[in-house]
This record gives sequence, structure tokens and C-alpha cells, in this order.
Amino acid sequence: MAGYIEDRWINKKRDPVTGKRERTARYGKGTRYRVAGIPGVRDMSFDVLEDAKAWLRRAGTDSERGEFVDPRDGSITVADYVTRYWKVGVRGAPGTVKRIDERVRLHVLPHLGEVALRDVSATVLRGYIATLEGECAPRYARQILTSLSNIFETAIDDKRLVRNPMRAKSVRWPKAPEDQREAWSLETAQCVWDVINPRYRIAVVLALGCGLRQGEVFGLSPQDIDFERGVIRVRRQVQLLNGRLYFTLPKGGKTRVVDMPRSVATELAAHFLQ
Repeated sequence: MAGYIEDRWINKKRDPVTGKRERTARYGKGTRYRVAGIPGVRDMSFDVLEDAKAWLRRAGTDSERGEFVDPRDGSITVADYVTRYWKVGVRGAPGTVKRIDERVRLHVLPHLGEVALRDVSATVLRGYIATLEGECAPRYARQILTSLSNIFETAIDDKRLVRNPMRAKSVRWPKAPEDQREAWSLETAQCVWDVINPRYRIAVVLALGCGLRQGEVFGLSPQDIDFERGVIRVRRQVQLLNGRLYFTLPKGGKTRVVDMPRSVATELAAHFLQ
């Protein structure tokens, strides 16, 4: 196994005259034992020889397996790691990236930002989740914790952590509510139709008749409508980002084709003639 232990207080070679190992110039100063020579592992110092031997065995074995994680790399604070290493790797639609940034910036960093990565224990997380439950709805709290867990998973890939503390058995996420969203009743839909500006009534027709999301309705173009085949091609949506409107791909980055009932086609044709 690679690596060795250096005694920085006592010379390794014996004096040829006295046969004794003499003291070095560093005797009594700083830590005595230095573990070095392990490929890919920075030197580590210890006061006690047995601690140095234990480190050498563990670090050498982990290095050979490609599993070594230097605990000193986990001394970086959560805020520093997020800003310098994690945030630059976040990908997705602009709206998705913005929501992730808000969760971390507004709900993670104020509580855990100054804590070192390696010090975010199950105990710390249990207290944090209790605080989070008092600030946010359970569904939103779970979204925040998902982003936090992703931070830890990235830190594991970067060899700054050995394990994800969010996966500890004692760390219990808030339960998502079991209530299911219900579609509008016909009466509610009719009321919306009655009170909305006639110019925008076609949005109600498309949402109810074809199941389009709000942003998809706003992003629809006449070129996306195939009256002959009776379908609508959902190719884009409109998103509001930092006060500006943008065209982006539909949710999940996937376009799709939806059936267009004859009643919707009739309303669309009349809308285009206005």
C-alpha cells in the first residue's frame, strides 16, 4: 500500500557515533506525525502515531479503490459551495432555473449557508426541517429539500462528502398533502366564460377543450393548428421571467400533439375571423 508516516520531531536515521536518533530542528513544534505519499491524497498531520497509522490504512485503501474523500474539502461552507461550484451546473428551462435559485437563495442559505458541508448532520437537518415546516407549505418545503439534497449529491460527486445527510433515516421530509386538485365544474367554466373579456375567451376554450396549460395557450400560433387533421401542435409556451415574457419549450422540454374537438375548432375558426 502506498504512503508513509514521517516523524518530524525525531530523525529517521540514527547517529553513526551514538547510535541514537537525534531530535530535529522542529522538535516540540507543531504536529509530530505526517502521512504522505498516497496518490491523489494531500498530506495529513497528527499528534498521535496511532491516529496517523489509522489514517494511512484507511486513506490508502480508499485511494486504491478511487473512493477517497478528504474531510478537509468538506470544510467549505454551504453558501460558498453553492455559489462557486453547484450553481454553475444547474440546468433546465429559464423558469425552472429561476425557481431552483429562489428556493436555495431564500430558504436554504439563510439557515445553512454558514455551516460547513461536512457539519450538516442529521441533527442539523431535523432542526432545519422543523423551521421550514413553520415557514412553508409541505409541498413547497419538499421542493426546497429536493434542491438541498441535489446540492449534497453534487458535493459527493466532487468528493467533498462521503454520503448525503438528507438520506439519513431520522431525517423525515414533510408529508405531501393527499388532497387532489379537481377540474372546474361546468358551472365554474361557464362563469369564467361569461365574465372574461370576449377577446380572451378563446383561452378558456383551449384550456378546457384541449387541456393546454396557461403558458401554452399564450404561446399558440395559427401555424400550430391543423384544422384538416383536427389536432393542435403544442410547440412552445410563454413564461414570465424577471418581469419579461419569453418563449420556451413546453414543460419538460417536450412538444406534443393534442386532439382538437370539433367544438374547439369552430371557436378557433371564428376567433381568427375577428
